[in-house]
Amino acid sequence: MTETPAMDIDPGLLSAAREKTAARFEGVDPTHPAVAELFELAVSRLAREAAADPGRLTPIPPPRPGAPLAGVSEFGPSRRLVDDIVPPPLPRAFLTLQEVLGNPHSSLRDIAAVVSHDPGLSALLLKLANSAYYGFSGRVDTIDRAVGLLGASEVHTLAAGAAVSTLFRDNPYPELLDIPLFWKHSVACAIVSRFLAKKRHEANPERFFLAGLLHDIGKVLLAVAEPEMAAMALEMARREKLTGTRAEKNVFAFDHAELGGRVIAKWRFPESLALIVAGHHDPAACRDDPDPAVVHVADMVVLALGMGSRPDPMVPALFPEAFAILGVHPQDLCLAADELDERLPPLTMAFLDGGSH
Repeated sequence: MTETPAMDIDPGLLSAAREKTAARFEGVDPTHPAVAELFELAVSRLAREAAADPGRLTPIPPPRPGAPLAGVSEFGPSRRLVDDIVPPPLPRAFLTLQEVLGNPHSSLRDIAAVVSHDPGLSALLLKLANSAYYGFSGRVDTIDRAVGLLGASEVHTLAAGAAVSTLFRDNPYPELLDIPLFWKHSVACAIVSRFLAKKRHEANPERFFLAGLLHDIGKVLLAVAEPEMAAMALEMARREKLTGTRAEKNVFAFDHAELGGRVIAKWRFPESLALIVAGHHDPAACRDDPDPAVVHVADMVVLALGMGSRPDPMVPALFPEAFAILGVHPQDLCLAADELDERLPPLTMAFLDGGSH
């Protein structure tokens, strides 16, 4: 959809939206052209939303008052090393599908046969094949046709996302992580990552979709494996106005990106995927590999547009070198936002509701 020009928005709503958005962009360089474009885009979107729901303009609350933080010695870094956090195993059906996809002699019919044995994955693929996300003509009512239309690479990407999402659909610590918001953010980052990869003329943009989808999986592992320490990191970030990754490093001696990369490797996904996930917050450290820059920028775009694992997320700093590597124009980010408007709702619903339980 095309953005409403600022002149068509009520000036009062626009002013209030600008003030609230500025608070979310507090730690970002406003002079960078991409940041400036995203800021204006976020302001106009918030103002439009506020026209229907004035509550959207409620100011971001200050950090909660409380006793000074205890020193990290109580839950010191020595308590748990990054490699000590072991993820749950992926579903057997997905592992079988990986084996079939890895066999150069496998046909689309072989892939469809494996998918058909997993009711959750079958439902997901049929739901997506019939959704506005793909826009195929005619009703897709068989797994064979769905696999034929989607192709092996797309089936693998969607199956991987479904497999991981089913592992973490139920969260015993909702105060640490809102699972529906988490997956909405992840799907949004996946869509923008693929959009940017296509703009870069990447040979396989689907792998960037998967990287975007799984980029924050370490956050879930931290919340589930170490809820007390995760709560401490969250509180430290709020009170001391630190980025989430900085607070995680203070408490854990590693952050969710590093943990996510290790987890991806333990699940035996390609090493390139693990490196993108591990480096998406610090693409400058991956000078020999420009791929993390794609997810880094996509993550920043999605958060700037207000789609985080918490309402009204703070916008992380943009590495200028990462944006330069992509070779896209700031105005392209408006096209990425349009892509989100069209593709996010059906895909988010599918990942939250369409997998096997």
